[in-house]
Amino acid sequence: MLELSSNTIQLIGIFGRLSPEQEAYFDGLEQQYGYQPTQNPEWYEVFRHLTLTFAPNATVTDLSTQLELLRDLKPFLPLKIKVSKPFVKDEESYPGAEHIALEFDLTQTKEIVDLVRQRVGDVAVATWYTKVVWFVPKEHQQAVIDELSDLKEMIFTDFYLVSNKQDEENTIYQSSKF
Repeated sequence: MLELSSNTIQLIGIFGRLSPEQEAYFDGLEQQYGYQPTQNPEWYEVFRHLTLTFAPNATVTDLSTQLELLRDLKPFLPLKIKVSKPFVKDEESYPGAEHIALEFDLTQTKEIVDLVRQRVGDVAVATWYTKVVWFVPKEHQQAVIDELSDLKEMIFTDFYLVSNKQDEENTIYQSSKF
């Protein structure tokens, strides 16, 4: 029964989503140089993202607050971030996995992170990179880094509020729908 269910959600977060064109470009690199993990293949289904909030054990009130924040983030779109350099990023929660990420200067997202922190406090996240080509074996990492070395900017065209996993199935709402 609805009235007997918990008032908490395992995890919610707001994440920037790359433009469809950039996602397609990174998909192509991933198909050429990456691999799909056989252990925990669900890891491969996460969309590339810029983390803005990360709230474990969120309450229904937290959900409401994050939905309002999602609406208020819409004026920041499209969010264009100049890339400093590509680099190899370990996956902390998947031992042995390495991805290629794009680093950027945090000053570029200061205004948006300050707004997020003001609204949601300690669940705000200031991220200085975005993983763009996932599960790249060591023998292909330099080729991917070389390919990405000419990329000047990332363009995030939407913000997604998701629960439990950064994918379409767990998307609650998008800034673009306001």
